[in-house]
Amino acid sequence: MVLFDGRIISGITVFVAVARTGSYARAGERLGLSRSGIGKAIGRLEERTGLRLFDRNARALKLTDQGRVFLDEATPLLESLGRIAMASTPADIRGRLRVSTDGALGPYLLIPLIPEFLAEHPRVKVDVLVRDRVDNLLLEGVDVAVRFGEPESRALDKQLLFHSRVVTCASPAYIAAFGTPTSPLDLLEHHRCIRMLDEMTGKPHVWDFVSVTGERQPIAPDCGLTLNDAPSLVAAALSNYGIVRLLDLVAEEHLRAGRLVEVLPAWNNLSWPGFFYTPVDGHRSLAVDAFKQFVHSRLCRG
Repeated sequence: MVLFDGRIISGITVFVAVARTGSYARAGERLGLSRSGIGKAIGRLEERTGLRLFDRNARALKLTDQGRVFLDEATPLLESLGRIAMASTPADIRGRLRVSTDGALGPYLLIPLIPEFLAEHPRVKVDVLVRDRVDNLLLEGVDVAVRFGEPESRALDKQLLFHSRVVTCASPAYIAAFGTPTSPLDLLEHHRCIRMLDEMTGKPHVWDFVSVTGERQPIAPDCGLTLNDAPSLVAAALSNYGIVRLLDLVAEEHLRAGRLVEVLPAWNNLSWPGFFYTPVDGHRSLAVDAFKQFVHSRLCRG
């Protein structure tokens, strides 16, 4: 019996990494190889298999039809080998994770947990990308995303973690100066509002109020201050400038301490879902699985 050439197995590992990240450079970062080393490994694999796996030009790297078939056949084989060689303890798991998150969930929920994860998995390294636009996970070499909202891409596997309620609030000093609003429409004429910028449209988000009976009241109040992340909204509210809408996980500490007060509580019944995303057809490493289990155990409320 002739065993499979170990160099081909190594080449397949490189090939899958390039296919998943769409880049020699990002695959090299993931595998600890230089860009030229990645290119040579792909060249050797194509020579040994007689297949042309990628179409290459100055702007893009795309799988050929042969490459897509080879990827579909090779991925489950690598996953089987990974299970056979599975690390026996969390400390044995190694790898580098590229994690995407947004400006609300990341700083307030996810990032404070990562030191604990790294302590349990000392051979894993984590790169966190905080940005409010939704990543194309495959093209940008992202392994997992933990963020609010539902991207339109069908190439993502998602798991609901929790819902966070949207809270309208302001500082006590602002309320003392301008009074307490009695309805969402009151915000259009008598109050200063601080709104979040929608990076997809370049315009502030509409404020969508939902009453206890389910009645919806969308409004777009004039605002002298527009910001693009949750920490900035908090800072602006604490500076007594105006009224903001924050997710409860962002606002709760300040509400408990009295630095902010909730207004229009009967209309604060809109909630946003937080999800854990992975590419549907991505190669799932032990590090990805460990991170998913960790985040689920700490954040899942469903």
